[in-house]
Amino acid sequence: GLLLLTACKGDTGEQGPQGPPGEPGEPGQPPGTGLEPEPFGLVGRVMEPSLAPVPSGSVYLVPATDVEELAATPIDLFLSPEATAILEIDEPIEDLLDANADDYAQAAVDADGVYRFETLPEGRHFVVWMPSFDDDQRLPGGDSSRTAFESDSLIGMQMDIRVSSRPSASATYVGSSTCMVCHGLHSTTRTAHNVGLQVPGVRSILQDVEPWPDFDEGLAAFDAGTTLYFYDCDSAAPDPAKCAVDVAAPAVAVAFTLDLRRDPGLPLGAIGAYYVEMVDGTTERYDVVLTYGGALGKQQYLTRRSNPDGSFSYFVLPLQYNYQGDFTNAWRDYRSDLWYDFDANALQQPGDVESFDNNCAGCHFTGYQLDGSDAQGWSAAATVAADGAFDYDGDGKPELINTGCEACHGPGSEHLEQRPQGSNIVSPGLLTPGRQAAICGSCHSRPIGIGGGTRGLPLSADNEMPRVGIRRAEFAQNHTSRVSGAPEDFFASGDVKAHYQQYSDHLRSKHYRNGTRLTTCTGCHDPHANPDDVAAMDSSGNPNALCTTCHSPEANPELYPLPEHVADVTGVNGHASLEDFFGPFICTDCHMVPTAKSGASVPALLDSLGGPPSVQYFWNDIAGHRMTVTRWEGGQPDQPIAFTNECGQCHAELLPNTPTP
Repeated sequence: GLLLLTACKGDTGEQGPQGPPGEPGEPGQPPGTGLEPEPFGLVGRVMEPSLAPVPSGSVYLVPATDVEELAATPIDLFLSPEATAILEIDEPIEDLLDANADDYAQAAVDADGVYRFETLPEGRHFVVWMPSFDDDQRLPGGDSSRTAFESDSLIGMQMDIRVSSRPSASATYVGSSTCMVCHGLHSTTRTAHNVGLQVPGVRSILQDVEPWPDFDEGLAAFDAGTTLYFYDCDSAAPDPAKCAVDVAAPAVAVAFTLDLRRDPGLPLGAIGAYYVEMVDGTTERYDVVLTYGGALGKQQYLTRRSNPDGSFSYFVLPLQYNYQGDFTNAWRDYRSDLWYDFDANALQQPGDVESFDNNCAGCHFTGYQLDGSDAQGWSAAATVAADGAFDYDGDGKPELINTGCEACHGPGSEHLEQRPQGSNIVSPGLLTPGRQAAICGSCHSRPIGIGGGTRGLPLSADNEMPRVGIRRAEFAQNHTSRVSGAPEDFFASGDVKAHYQQYSDHLRSKHYRNGTRLTTCTGCHDPHANPDDVAAMDSSGNPNALCTTCHSPEANPELYPLPEHVADVTGVNGHASLEDFFGPFICTDCHMVPTAKSGASVPALLDSLGGPPSVQYFWNDIAGHRMTVTRWEGGQPDQPIAFTNECGQCHAELLPNTPTP
């Protein structure tokens, strides 16, 4: 007979050396070239940032005149979430496409990502790509959706359009350090978004406070052993400051004191190294676990307490350090009514609903999560990262408790794992302007959420922050019980009074809805760079360089030099020569007056004419973003305006404290 021998598979051997490189292949055709032109129309490719073709969707030409007509109707900030969700005027591109897509010139995108218009309608148009109904991998817009193009300038041309991809609902957060493996340790580490929450006196590798040399100035008072006296209190005051505060004992009765202390027996970074003692005859000690702010005008201090389930909730202590303003003492009260019962004259602790976790953390954390309830306490967490600033939830792992890459680009796991590179991540600059502005607007509009105890975070019923790239309609419907600030958060003029409302201003500005260029937040603010660093790189010598990129005779011949503009709008020809005496006009001195207050008011005009008494006018510390000029209408101004600083330097005699002749 035959003897059959069978072989068994052995262990895999070691990998051999890498072989020599193969012969180079034929060069491929570069994307965006080689398309046969349309002599009376427009052609181009639609592609992702990776240059991978987008094989579906349609390109629309949205008439600039329709956007201009849309802008004629003011946006009502005080509509209900339901009414806001069906509003047809607040998203200048997509609202028009919702209503008129069938009537607009359009071209389908083929399997190679190519679109063609054989002819073009007359006039100016925004060129916008919209995904097909079943495309859940990309978001509407494109890099040509912000500027209106004259049809004559497009005829016979090739316009390639880059559009944003997006991660799926199952994508997870990987942390900024992972992003920087490819993208580098760049200047986002020097932005206020990235340094807002810190362990007192300690930085993570992702936090660079060099642009703010006074960042830890408030902590110096702890090192020195300072006592703050709280007195002359009014718990019903509308301002967050309920008491006057001084570093010297006042001549009147004191409600309580705060002793700011540094424990020299503990190293920096240890919980308890900084603490406060609140004293009113009894004493309560609170460890300062995190500093909150320090880059923009003020710094506050967070303590934490344990919940019944062993988790932690964090609370803002009742003190605030102001870096600017009219004061001899930089400290002010912040919500002492949560920490002191003014009726019973006794110390108390804030209720669980007042925690930082469900009121604030979602607008700072990357990969925010929230658990808990008003009854049991709220506990937040952020994305775990080796270079995170702090172990916030106490599980032994540091977390990204500041605004990192994925807060604006979406969770990055699929972007990291899948190919081609550049896919499965949101590129905000390639979205429709409404969607990009809504990324910032979810926190910079003073909304009240649905989940999390219905507080000042736009949380859904499932306690989730808005996903990056959604429309304002979805934001309003699914994440808010109040879409924007309350009426009392605005002056009668419409200018903002309370902070965190830059988006509410921007929506009402001509920059957001016009027939020329649809500007978003990043049109002026670089989210990847410190503004001082950007200014330092500007060698033009023009203090208005950002504004005059668009608003200048060179960029737009219909406009005129700034001195002539000032003379024209004021009706005084002599104003055109004022630059010779006072230096250059600054656009923002009139168009972005700081009307909202977060930290402290800043002295503006001191009007001593007609006194005594003299009148000290103030600006606040958060600039308005409507870009309008609120005029002086006579009488005593009830808000910061340009007249009580710039104009009033020469025209103080017009103000009401001057005696009538």
